[in-house]
Amino acid sequence: MKLKKLDIYEILNSAGKKAIEVEVTTDNDIKAIASVPSAIIPGEREVNRTDIKNYDNNIYYKQLENKIINTNMTQSELDNVLQEYLKKLGSDICLAISLSFARVNAKEKKIPLVQYISQELKYETKYNIPKALVTVFSGGVHNLQGVKTLQNIMIIVNEDTFNKTEETILKIYGEIERKLKSKKILDGYGASSGMIVNKLTTVEKFELITQTINEMNFNSKVSLAVDVAAEHLLNEKTLLYDYEGSTINTEQLKSKLQEYINRYNITFMEDPFDSKDEKTWRLFKENNPKLCLVGDDIFATQSKFINDKIANGIVIKMNQAGTLTNTLETIKKAKELKMATCVSHRSIETEDTFMCDLSVAIDSEYIKIGGPRRGDRIIKYNRLKRLYRSKERELW
Repeated sequence: MKLKKLDIYEILNSAGKKAIEVEVTTDNDIKAIASVPSAIIPGEREVNRTDIKNYDNNIYYKQLENKIINTNMTQSELDNVLQEYLKKLGSDICLAISLSFARVNAKEKKIPLVQYISQELKYETKYNIPKALVTVFSGGVHNLQGVKTLQNIMIIVNEDTFNKTEETILKIYGEIERKLKSKKILDGYGASSGMIVNKLTTVEKFELITQTINEMNFNSKVSLAVDVAAEHLLNEKTLLYDYEGSTINTEQLKSKLQEYINRYNITFMEDPFDSKDEKTWRLFKENNPKLCLVGDDIFATQSKFINDKIANGIVIKMNQAGTLTNTLETIKKAKELKMATCVSHRSIETEDTFMCDLSVAIDSEYIKIGGPRRGDRIIKYNRLKRLYRSKERELW
């Protein structure tokens, strides 16, 4: 198969700003598209996106086009070429090309995208249902008007079908939303469709979620998860953390997080400390052997950063890696180290649902899809429903 044509377009993302969409056409006139999300504030270790106003006149884009058009390439060969242009063109353009190429390959081979991805990983998927992580409360850089606090307080739903998972999510999220509205303290919705409530402290938010889960008898199916996003709480000059209107040091943050874990049913915690503070990560992991301690900013979906001594899980965000092949290399290393994977959306999303197919293809333990509000999140829920509904009939 050869690529005959490569088109780059601008579309709108969930922030009402421009995002990249790539459409590829093969020599058999088969087409596929892909678009790429972005972060409100990218982590220090991830490959940043690059704004290019005029793609046709960009020298690097022209060079890339000359290398991949009318050339027989495998996914890894294409992605190796894209690797050379990651810093020049940005992860959004390179990843959109990589993912649209994967989609068009699956179409050419007449196989489901899930199967294509698992073949590239050299892994036979078991079609396991990932535990859904759903944002209930948003804070941190997802609520720039409020005091700095945890970026996301989430629920983890573990049901035996995705339809049941969705039902449980809707019931719990909807009941908490109803309670907040009745008290007139719901201030809005964050980037991941988590609710913004500036009149409740972190402890009060935990109490409300826990109370609601107990009232609805979902204790055996639902636990709590936290994304601290500590890198974005740290003041680089003082090396202290800004948290709930106070300035605290690492030990104080560690004590606060430990208190939350001891008091509430928290089974998953993401980025509790800055990515440069590996010593505290290591101690925290040793002190919480039952906790799924997950690295996002610290690993940035790049295999060279993975360290199973400081965490036992990793967040997978494809645009941190820049290509499908880079993403799969990271997943492969994580699997070899027996680390849990959590395929994740980004704070600023598009309608693309490739992440859902990826989570199924690799039998990810977790998937992070945001709260059940707004079309950019709902489309992920619906993609997962369709994947599990159709897997036996292969109507992908």
